[in-house]
Amino acid sequence: MPNHELNQLAADYLRAHCDRHPHEAVWLGFHEYDGRLPDLSRAALAAQAADLRRFLGDLERIDPDDLDDLAWLDWQVLHHQAALEGFVLEDWQRWQQDPLFYLEPLDVSNYIVRNYAPLETRVRALIAHLNGIPSVLAAMRENLTQASRPLVQLGVRVAQGSVEFLATDLPQMLAGLTDRALRAGFDAANRQAIAALEEAAAWLEHDLAPRADADFALGPQRFLRMLRVGEGIDLSLERLRQIAEADLARNKAACLEAAAQVGQGRDVREVIAEGVHRHPAPEALVAETQRIVEEVRRVVIERGVVSVPYDENCIVAPTPPFLRFAFAMMYDTGPFEQVAREAYFYVTPPEPSWPAEKVEEWMTNFNYGVLWTTCVHEAWPGHYLHGLHQRNAPSLLTKAFWFNTTTEGWAHYCEQMMLEVTGRVNDPWARIGQLCDALVRNVRFVAALGLHTAGMTLEQATQRFVEDAFMEPTTAEEEALRGTGDPQYLAYTLGKLMLLKLRADLQEREGQNFNLRAFHDRFLAYGVPPLPVLRALLVGRHEGGEIL
Repeated sequence: MPNHELNQLAADYLRAHCDRHPHEAVWLGFHEYDGRLPDLSRAALAAQAADLRRFLGDLERIDPDDLDDLAWLDWQVLHHQAALEGFVLEDWQRWQQDPLFYLEPLDVSNYIVRNYAPLETRVRALIAHLNGIPSVLAAMRENLTQASRPLVQLGVRVAQGSVEFLATDLPQMLAGLTDRALRAGFDAANRQAIAALEEAAAWLEHDLAPRADADFALGPQRFLRMLRVGEGIDLSLERLRQIAEADLARNKAACLEAAAQVGQGRDVREVIAEGVHRHPAPEALVAETQRIVEEVRRVVIERGVVSVPYDENCIVAPTPPFLRFAFAMMYDTGPFEQVAREAYFYVTPPEPSWPAEKVEEWMTNFNYGVLWTTCVHEAWPGHYLHGLHQRNAPSLLTKAFWFNTTTEGWAHYCEQMMLEVTGRVNDPWARIGQLCDALVRNVRFVAALGLHTAGMTLEQATQRFVEDAFMEPTTAEEEALRGTGDPQYLAYTLGKLMLLKLRADLQEREGQNFNLRAFHDRFLAYGVPPLPVLRALLVGRHEGGEIL
């Protein structure tokens, strides 16, 4: 009986979640939600919060100890997902603080990039989506009563970028649309959306920003609650700080040691500066990325690092203009998508119009050490392969939902693990590349704690990125700014360390019977639930032990 009740709750929750977040449902592959945008009015958000409270009450009437392992897993995924949604609405109240809460759902890329239906069908959905943008932005203006200036600054940039995309890139990407009536409908909807976004960007910059002085910090209690309800992590702030600083110190010492091997007495920054200029030619970036992706894929398969359930082809391609806010990204497909199931690993070449100095500065982000690590993180065996395994997860819930420390922890763990598997750990330049990436994630951990629980300023966070991750000031400032609205960007290092602890514990328990591939396969077999939940399944529900 408990399993039957849980199955009904699971189905109800997934349907309600898609109704609340139709833009996410479209990515998941539920195209009955095409063209819909969420209702983010204050009344709708209050109703959602009440629904989530009622749902959690119903769920908690089922004792998880009465369930078998797979049902117990579903119960945990449901509880953490619903509790985190409720936390965002009622405790964090991100809807009162962050413009990105409203701007992120406006993304139209799924209708453009994915050929899951005829172009005409996708354009009709796109028109409906564009027609819904003014209502979302009206809710933003009504609700942002506790905004802080850093978050508004980010919102201005995103809103202005969205205007540029809708005005310039989107019409060009629909050049193949021959239906004149449909084209006219798109043009009208697009003009309306552009006007609404221009007005919103101006309001954010000239009206809200000057009076936006609320503190962005979650504060100690809410920060710990975020980790507990969302990720199942119940550690004190003192312990988290000890973990963060200790791993940073280890990686920084290892980076200094690797730099000394090749530096011949030079300062570490000089060595890193030399390393970042070891990169492909701009015109060879996509081909070189493809070569590295094939190399790491071959290692994964030939050395049996982890099973490959099926390989739908991870396509390396230049980033489309409307996505060029990142150097590289995995644009994968949702677990329920049935037609357009390709995954794209995008890398962003410099623009042809840039001067030589700017081109060289851009290309330093693709130095060979970091590029190899990025291919591992994003593609093989990182996010891409993780996504393939998630398609085979044991239930609708474990296919549909994922949690940050597991997602980013796996990909970040793979960077170090693959360096060891391939022997590149003995190459000081490769080691420097991997450690520089790790140090950025280390400082994110420190900055998330500092910014949200200890009164750290943006300037102090920026300085930590400069001093401890050897970043240039401009890039360091961007990293610090990201942390004001993304307290969960500690997930990379925190997840990796929990995964390494789990592996070490199983190695100790299993001794000579421990097998790395079998461990990875077990880890990926359950989808992407919170890492402590995964630990309990692999170690034993009643003998999970310390997560760190």
